[in-house]
Amino acid sequence: MANEIVDLVKATPNILGQVYGDLAQPSVKAVGNALGTVFEFSTSFLLPVKLLNEKFKLNFEKRLNEYKEKLEQIPEEKQCEVHPQIGTPIIEKLSYTTNEEIADLFTTLLANASNVDMVNTAHPSFVNMIERMSPDEARLLKYLKGQEDIQYCVFQGNALDGNGFFTLSDHVTILDEEVKFTFPQNINAYLANFVSLGILIDMNGQFRMDKSIYNRIRAKYNLKQLEAQLVPKSFSSITVKESYYLITDFGRLFIKACIR
Repeated sequence: MANEIVDLVKATPNILGQVYGDLAQPSVKAVGNALGTVFEFSTSFLLPVKLLNEKFKLNFEKRLNEYKEKLEQIPEEKQCEVHPQIGTPIIEKLSYTTNEEIADLFTTLLANASNVDMVNTAHPSFVNMIERMSPDEARLLKYLKGQEDIQYCVFQGNALDGNGFFTLSDHVTILDEEVKFTFPQNINAYLANFVSLGILIDMNGQFRMDKSIYNRIRAKYNLKQLEAQLVPKSFSSITVKESYYLITDFGRLFIKACIR
């Protein structure tokens, strides 16, 4: 067994051989051409050894096939070798990624790193950014493709004595109506994570002139009913502050690189 492991580590071409029986297939050759150098560096985390585990091998084969399908959509003359700085960590992450949404981000990023027309979008930091995302956040990222911003409202109850206010609900959006979240109660946490990753910036205090989304938020929060319940019993009035999250240039690059 020990000698077998040593042989596998030394023979990096066996990575593709362990996954695909026929290395002569054109599509498999294309994968080998794109990831050849990446697989050479992959011995640093003992991928050939991990492939001895059948469950691990089946998952890695699934992810590699998903990448292969995306690579096949790139014209042959546009395919290029993936730089190991971005390809090696992606392959490592794909080896144990079981969630479909997260895996799709990784394989799309890897495919774009294999495309001469898109390789400029494949920033090495994107690998760790994906790793810091949940499946719900992957769905949110897909929603952001083609969007300019995420508009939100803050609902505040003004004190009866005119001295201060109480935040009734903070950063209310319509995202739960637009995206199928598993945990919609975590939306604000997801948005905060996107801000920390540099995908979004909170334009607190600024607002959009188009009020259509803000009006949808007011209707969703049932502002009129809230006023009937709380004004003037608990508060003198309720103020709605409008603002939005702006997708940064870095965020747009990330979305372009990771979302098909």
